Amino acid sequence: MTATKNKADTVQEHYQRLAERYDDYLHYSDDFIRSLTSKMIEKLQLREPDRFVDLGCGTGMYSLDILKQVPLAHPVIGVDPFPQMLAQIPKDAPIEGVAMGALEFSAEDGRYDKVLMKEAVHHVDDKVSLFSNLFERLSAGGRLLLVHVPPKLDYPLFDKALQRAQRWHADPEELVTLLKQTGFDVERDGLDYRHSIPKETYFQMVGRCYMSVLSSFEPEEIREGLAEMEQKYKDVTTLTFVDHFDYITGIKSST
Repeated sequence: MTATKNKADTVQEHYQRLAERYDDYLHYSDDFIRSLTSKMIEKLQLREPDRFVDLGCGTGMYSLDILKQVPLAHPVIGVDPFPQMLAQIPKDAPIEGVAMGALEFSAEDGRYDKVLMKEAVHHVDDKVSLFSNLFERLSAGGRLLLVHVPPKLDYPLFDKALQRAQRWHADPEELVTLLKQTGFDVERDGLDYRHSIPKETYFQMVGRCYMSVLSSFEPEEIREGLAEMEQKYKDVTTLTFVDHFDYITGIKSST
């Protein structure tokens, strides 16, 4: 990442560029989405009467599948800083799109029961204020669920990308500590999903910088990384790897 291109600029450019094709790269399969959302519902203890916020909802990919399983009485509040991402949500979906950053939204007046942040918390610098704001606005017994990939990835990426991801992604130990300091009770869990992706397809995804950390590299670095990957995986046609997700639940006491 160049000195003139900071993380915030990189993230903004990444999501604005990928918005229309985001689901093509990150949906993977219906089974993948359902595996994640069924555990989200379990950890959130999501119920029909809940006021539910999908904070950093992107294209609404996960909320749309959650709604197939839990017919919520209130529209999902889908918050994302990038209107281009919100524009991909079907117009007839019971999702109220809010174009706003997570920290800004958390400071707004409101009351909600359950909040999901799927691979979004690492984009927020001031996590102390974020968690404090959400704690104040959650109802008694409310839940905040953080779902994210850890810093150490088991992806078939080039070495520099794997190394940078360790600084790019959120440290789960730090998240747990901050949640507890805020006043949340904390539960930890995880989910492993095994992908099998044609090598050519995955290389195209990397070439188009499907992950925000990849967008922090210069085009020449991406080309060099792909050459490294081609050499490493020259004898295979399908890439099989495990995607690990941390599920960290902050629970506001009901007393």
